[in-house]
Amino acid sequence: MCKRIFLGLTLLVTCALAFAQEASDDDKDRQYVTDQLRLSLYSQASSSSKVVKLLQSGDLLEIEQIQGPYAFVTTPEGTKGWVKRGFLVTEPTSNLLLQEEQKKTESLAAEIEKLSNSKVVIEQYEKDMDKLVEKVDALEAEKQQANQSITELQELVEEKQRELDRKDEDSAPALLVLMDTFVKYWKILVPIIIVIIFLSYLVSKEIVEARIKAKFHGIKIW
Repeated sequence: MCKRIFLGLTLLVTCALAFAQEASDDDKDRQYVTDQLRLSLYSQASSSSKVVKLLQSGDLLEIEQIQGPYAFVTTPEGTKGWVKRGFLVTEPTSNLLLQEEQKKTESLAAEIEKLSNSKVVIEQYEKDMDKLVEKVDALEAEKQQANQSITELQELVEEKQRELDRKDEDSAPALLVLMDTFVKYWKILVPIIIVIIFLSYLVSKEIVEARIKAKFHGIKIW
């Protein structure tokens, strides 16, 4: 009875090993070193053979051949050797996942910092634009005020010019009338003017002589 139980267990273990081997053969040809500090890379499919290299957890190996519990692999550096299949997994190890998450976190932090810097730049740009708009508004107000002052000055100049024109118009007719009169009656006016000048001369002379006589008590000095 015990012999039959032993034979059954042996047959069951053999079938399980065969099934596990077939399942392993169907896996991808690239597998990771599991979460183990060091994994020996042997020169032969035996743990008693020479250790070629110590593999790190997470190293991605190219599986070239499978022989029982061992697999003939190629490291990323091109080194070939045998490793125990029990320490290989098809999914990335936790340390690789952690590194990937750390890279994602760093990338996300860089993006956040970039966006933060962009926000600061945008805010500064908006502030500068607000100041520029205020300066433009102030200049526009000054321009309007200057235009208004220029308009007022132009109106004042035009008003002064109109006043001068009116004065010229008022004085021109009188001058023209005087000139026309002189032209018409010059033959009469000229002798009259000469007589007036001569009489003025005589009167002035008499007055001067009278003042001199009065000053020197009637003595004539010339």
